[in-house]
Amino acid sequence: AGAALIRAGKCTHRRDPALIGALRKARAMLGKDDQAMPVLEAAPNSPYLRKLVQLAFLAPDIQRDILSGRQPHHQTLEHLIRMDLPCSWSEQRAVLDWPEHAE
Repeated sequence: AGAALIRAGKCTHRRDPALIGALRKARAMLGKDDQAMPVLEAAPNSPYLRKLVQLAFLAPDIQRDILSGRQPHHQTLEHLIRMDLPCSWSEQRAVLDWPEHAE
């Protein structure tokens, strides 16, 4: 079951299994505080995992786009891992040149 292409009008969706798996792994590294907010208990041991965990803090709409295969073609796991992503969701969208999608 490779990457599936979904055509909806002019939009082509391509789910990236590596990126989706990395996002899920990053989110699994987080715990929850007493208000059910995500929290990182301790810094991951490896430099790769420290870069990977930043994916868990991407804006919710960016995460949804990744899971549904609506990420820009140039946004790959390798590209996102190399970046120092800002904490601000609006800055993330600007730095990543992430398109807005009508729901």
